[in-house]
Amino acid sequence: MAEVEKQVERLLNSKDFVVIGKGIARVDSLEAVTGRLAFTGDLLPSNVLYVRPVRSTVPHALIKDIDFSAAKNIPGIVGIYTWRDIPGINDAGSLIPDRPFLAVDKVRHYGEAMAIIAGERPEAVDEAIGLVRVEYERLPAVFDPVEAMKPDAPKVHDKGNICRHMKIRKGDVEKGFQEADVIIENTYQTEFIDSVPPEPEIGLASPDQDGGITCIGSMQNPFDVRWKVADILGLPQEKVRVIQAATGGGFGPKSDETPIDVCAYAALVAYKTGRSAVSIMTRDEAMVTQAKRHKFIIKNKTGARSDGRLVAWESTLIEDTGAYISKGHLVIVRAIFHCAGPYDIPNVKADGYCVLTNNTFAGSTRGFGAPQAFFAAERQMDELARKLGMDPFELRLKNLLRRGSKTITSAEIEDDGLAMCAEWVYNNSEWVRKRREYEEFNRKTRGPIRKGIGVAMIYHGNTLGPEGEDFAYVDVSVDKDGKVSVRTGLTDFGTGAATGLLMIVAEELGVTLDKVRMERPDTSKVQNPGPTVASRVTAIGGRAAQEAASKIREKLKGVAAEMLGCPSERVVFREGRVYDSENPENKVSFEEVVSQAYRIGLELKETGYYIAPPTKWDEETGQGKPYNQYTYGAEVAEVEVDVETGLVKVVRITCAFDVGRIVNPIGLKDVVHGGTIMGMGQAIMERFIHEDGIVLTDNFSTYWIPTAVDSPEIIYHLIESPGPAGAYGAKAMGEIPVVPPPAAISNAVAHALGVPVKQIPLTPDRVLELVKRAGET
Repeated sequence: MAEVEKQVERLLNSKDFVVIGKGIARVDSLEAVTGRLAFTGDLLPSNVLYVRPVRSTVPHALIKDIDFSAAKNIPGIVGIYTWRDIPGINDAGSLIPDRPFLAVDKVRHYGEAMAIIAGERPEAVDEAIGLVRVEYERLPAVFDPVEAMKPDAPKVHDKGNICRHMKIRKGDVEKGFQEADVIIENTYQTEFIDSVPPEPEIGLASPDQDGGITCIGSMQNPFDVRWKVADILGLPQEKVRVIQAATGGGFGPKSDETPIDVCAYAALVAYKTGRSAVSIMTRDEAMVTQAKRHKFIIKNKTGARSDGRLVAWESTLIEDTGAYISKGHLVIVRAIFHCAGPYDIPNVKADGYCVLTNNTFAGSTRGFGAPQAFFAAERQMDELARKLGMDPFELRLKNLLRRGSKTITSAEIEDDGLAMCAEWVYNNSEWVRKRREYEEFNRKTRGPIRKGIGVAMIYHGNTLGPEGEDFAYVDVSVDKDGKVSVRTGLTDFGTGAATGLLMIVAEELGVTLDKVRMERPDTSKVQNPGPTVASRVTAIGGRAAQEAASKIREKLKGVAAEMLGCPSERVVFREGRVYDSENPENKVSFEEVVSQAYRIGLELKETGYYIAPPTKWDEETGQGKPYNQYTYGAEVAEVEVDVETGLVKVVRITCAFDVGRIVNPIGLKDVVHGGTIMGMGQAIMERFIHEDGIVLTDNFSTYWIPTAVDSPEIIYHLIESPGPAGAYGAKAMGEIPVVPPPAAISNAVAHALGVPVKQIPLTPDRVLELVKRAGET
């Protein structure tokens, strides 16, 4: 541990970066805009078979009989397969083995796969699916997670509907409420959200000559796909090769079940027929079956003294994880660890429940439970400020986590990144002036527009923490001509993460970025680096890339020292030159050093490995240190609300984030803008609707997402308060900007209308209800 801290200190004290911190376009940007990136759909062989599943049309039922007779007679149909045709294990749960790959005798949600049909043409397959007749015996179903928790509720699985109960117990919450001058209690609700990655799931599988299978697909975690495909086919892991093709967006669900599904559908057919097969989800199919952002019902009770100091907080979080657990048992962990916001509170009691229902299953989505938790916590803070007659920003500043403060798990905060974010946003949003002006405008206006301004503060534990071991492998090699290759199973799916890794390798080796290239993730060529989730590629994968590149640099230092006739400690690698620090004119090129290394037989290939220090906390009390570092953020949203139509227009977002170390400012700008707009969608328009378990919002005519027309002005600032875990002090950032907008925008709408907001999204119908309520008060 001491050596790790020493290395971090050395890195953080070094300001002389050549590549790190420079604005660099994504390394694949030209290929992307010219259409040269190879997506899975671009790789289909001419004789490929098309595979699609037969899906349930009811949310909960026994399967009494399936009649395929008419489907089999469609010309071009090659095969129909059910669970009886699976040679291995009938399981496609991404972590928990509770989800059949193909249903056996029961379906638990609308759209569950019961069989797959393969054919020469996709039209033939679609026609055959339409002719399949299923006899169901409907079962009682439950769609409300509160109802599902009751002892007499219909059971989604035999073990019961509550699949995890998480607790936080800090201090004495009852005593804290006794000491409070003001106590408020509110219940908040968020809805299911679909991530709608631009490219729906697709998997291509081909049989190998040795009896194995190669899968190519759109995914985040190739090794997870390999593990499940091998189990389903009954093959050893080494007999299944998985390659991630260019992937058109992930946002979390492509680390869960559906990438497994499409690859395994295709792989089963390839295994059975000896031919290449592809499974391509349609947009409506993807929206029906993809893992969703969880619906939450959160009850918050908060106590404060008359001066605004928080003394007690109690939360109950009920998470609807749908019909299968997926990542729900982990999402509730992150949600409860952040449920009281980024504040110093001496007494906290929280209970979080992951609950099964007969809705579409929910899993990983960008933010992983944090947007829901912070929406409820930050709305509660605004309601407390209203009750106390305090400015909402002032209330937050009084209770903010600062260096030396303790979180609700009693982990000590080690920097002032949050305070710096709050100060910048307070000043640059012109909070005091605008809040006063908007209130005056709303008092005087006779038109339909009301203006509001709202604030939200967040902190976000990095990176996996309680969700699993946080490790990574990255391979780096240098060819004879000085070209550098980077291999890893960590993936890029439009995030720019690969560019960050290449920048780190270029920085360590002292070469220009054009000399470094990333190879396509391939399970046959690299070790399992852990999942590409939790915004950890640059922070944790970057540490592994650093190690691999620095090992090669140290090898080359000795060679260069001989060539330059100076001690190795004076050898400097910089922008493709290698020189003596005391005599910079005594220099050679990087390529010359590499050539000499090959002549003397040095192998310039290294594997970097990094594992973050383990995190520990008590399961009964939640007390401990669940995360090694935190990313901080503060955000102010300004809105205009039309009280006649119910439409909410987000005019401006002013935000600041403590990113630890800026690796690529261009990439971070994209992350901030994209995440902010995605979070805005959750706040005002996105709502995945079930009616008695049937999905009603399965396409873009019924499920609305923000477009360029809806995008607000975004003013942002990046603060560098280096953390101990990430490369060069970098903190996780990919998910973070999606977290504060639902809270900040909701607070702004509440300010505009003068009534509490307790449910999102703020669609026009809900806003008009708020307007009606405002008129009644």
